[in-house]
Amino acid sequence: MDWIAGFYQKQSEWGLSSSAVRPFHRARAARMEDALGSGPFRVLELGAGAGEVAIAMAERGHDVVAVDLVGERIAAGEGLIPADMPGRVTLHQGDFYTIDIGGPFDVVCYWDGFGVGTDPDQRRLLGRIADWIGAQGHALIDIYTPWYAAASAGHGHTFESAAREYGFDAAGCRWLDSWWARDAPEDRVTQSLRCYSPADLRLLLEGTGLVLIDTIAGGGTDWSDGSWADERPLGIAMSYQAHLRSESAPSVG
Repeated sequence: MDWIAGFYQKQSEWGLSSSAVRPFHRARAARMEDALGSGPFRVLELGAGAGEVAIAMAERGHDVVAVDLVGERIAAGEGLIPADMPGRVTLHQGDFYTIDIGGPFDVVCYWDGFGVGTDPDQRRLLGRIADWIGAQGHALIDIYTPWYAAASAGHGHTFESAAREYGFDAAGCRWLDSWWARDAPEDRVTQSLRCYSPADLRLLLEGTGLVLIDTIAGGGTDWSDGSWADERPLGIAMSYQAHLRSESAPSVG
């Protein structure tokens, strides 16, 4: 997973990181309450970037601990936190495979990024999430689908300072997301994300202490015309939200 820090640092250099809390960040915060109720909750957000979703959750009264690997993104997030919110946000720079962040948490969220490692890496992280939520908590994780990743191969987008192109590693079931500065196309960085169907995810969860109790399909692009929709059927969606609980949760088993 050596590519991870360099990939996100490049995105920051190209001005592609968010600089404000936007409607789609607040929509993600609302998704948590759609799944779990209004709380308030003590939340751990993994891969939080500059903490935009964490701030949106704190606006709704939740106390959020947010973790990201890239220090530049955490530093940018410190300047986004309003002086007065119903909830609190605490930002930490660190590797969430090794960071000691305490707990327990009512909710662990991981939006837009699960799958950066191998299956054993993912299991190790899921085991940590099981410890963080204990018997009573919940985990909400965005999982990328293999069918969408395969359909996206060869497509891409162009931005003011950078461009991207998607690929798919069929043998490894990994979505490849390559970026480069528009004035330096030879200097590419590539994100590689393992994709899981719900059936694959259930197999991955074996031995982690977590079980899948619900899935909610997300949005996706129709590659025939380039149109995006926030909601798609699971069979064509880019990702789904996996709702996980401890095997020992009162309502599980």
